Amino acid sequence: MDGREIKKGVLYRSDHLGQITKADLEKLAALGVKTVYDLRSEKETESFPQRLPKIVPVKVVSLPIFYQGLDPWVTARRIVISGDVEEGEFHDLMLEAYRAYVLDFRTQWSALLKGLAEPETPPALIHCTYGKDRTGVAVAIIFSSLGVPREKVMEDYLLSNKFWESKTDMYSCLANCASCFRTPRSEVRALMEVRPEYLQASFAAIDEHYGSFDNYLDQGLGIDERTLENLRTALLQ
Repeated sequence: MDGREIKKGVLYRSDHLGQITKADLEKLAALGVKTVYDLRSEKETESFPQRLPKIVPVKVVSLPIFYQGLDPWVTARRIVISGDVEEGEFHDLMLEAYRAYVLDFRTQWSALLKGLAEPETPPALIHCTYGKDRTGVAVAIIFSSLGVPREKVMEDYLLSNKFWESKTDMYSCLANCASCFRTPRSEVRALMEVRPEYLQASFAAIDEHYGSFDNYLDQGLGIDERTLENLRTALLQ
């Protein structure tokens, strides 16, 4: 990043905002967030509409990114009720999803980067339903566009495990019991955790189809040098 660092307080990520508390709303308002990027599908947003502070104006930008195989309701129902899942199946599904995220939703990623490059956009918050997969890829694309080293991008991405650890344990246990012990806990963990190989699958897909991340920005997302410089001005110091 040519010696510059990411500014504090310009970019946040979270899970969905449909169930946040009054205290959370106050914290969100205190952060001064001006733009919220919602990566959920229409079905997801209908199930959990946004809750946003009323004391400050917040612009919501919908950029739906959705991999059919990871429908939260269909997948959960399949795990809990049928238990019809083989060892390693959901790990492979996550790899497929992460490849699809970067290749099939280039219009959304382009809009995200171009939006963040506008000086009036930050502070911005990015979220999906769980705040770890689609949002994780979003932040990885942003950081990579800023020139953040790949190992640091991965380090930030893996932070989700720290915050999801207790829920991962709980959900994997509940699904295992509810399926009469037919669904391995390891399969639920494959869905709930973020893993290095998942994000690596995204970067591998980019390299395979575009040769480099720079080419992906240029040819895949239509991000020119002026936009990149504006993005870095907005988010770096």
